[in-house]
Amino acid sequence: MSKFVLFDVGANWGTDSLERTQGDQNIETWAFEPVPELIANLTTKSAEYADRYHIIPSAVSDFDGTAQFNIADHYDWGCSSLNNFSDHLGETWPGRPDFKFNRSITVQVTRLDTWFKTSNVHIDKIDYFHCDTQGSDLKVLQGMEDYITLIQEGVVECARDENVKLYKENHTKAEMIEFLNSKGFEIIREQSNDTWSNEINLYFKKI
Repeated sequence: MSKFVLFDVGANWGTDSLERTQGDQNIETWAFEPVPELIANLTTKSAEYADRYHIIPSAVSDFDGTAQFNIADHYDWGCSSLNNFSDHLGETWPGRPDFKFNRSITVQVTRLDTWFKTSNVHIDKIDYFHCDTQGSDLKVLQGMEDYITLIQEGVVECARDENVKLYKENHTKAEMIEFLNSKGFEIIREQSNDTWSNEINLYFKKI
């Protein structure tokens, strides 16, 4: 039986991939994460099934190289990003003092099409594609080029519209849906990601 292939792009603490991989021996995960402290956590937590949980120490976007990665090392570190916070967050995201960066580091950045071409990993399909890169999800998909056809099903995050972007470089729900539809995917569910429905999780699958 072939493995169920899970991609976790922007793995953070591994909330969306560690337990799932541990609980099912048929799952093989590729976790992309650029922050050293989070990489160390993923490495420790996945030690017993490291043969199925592969950690790639890199950010993912639509370019190859290095970049400054903004770190918010408080709460769950969840808003750390290659991107910069939008202006006037106090108006669009009231009561969120955690939306601030404490420091930045230089990280490796890769396009996923480059990764597929250079990693010597043979993957026939991506059964589930979980992407949460804090404002760069559309760039991640665009950087896959033809390899995007490997995705069977997945979830991405986007801003509801231009007026409520968390990051200046954020993409919107309309932009994401247009791109996914153009690549042969359909939206199967939408889910609000916060109190104000400023961010939306879009669940999609191949048509």
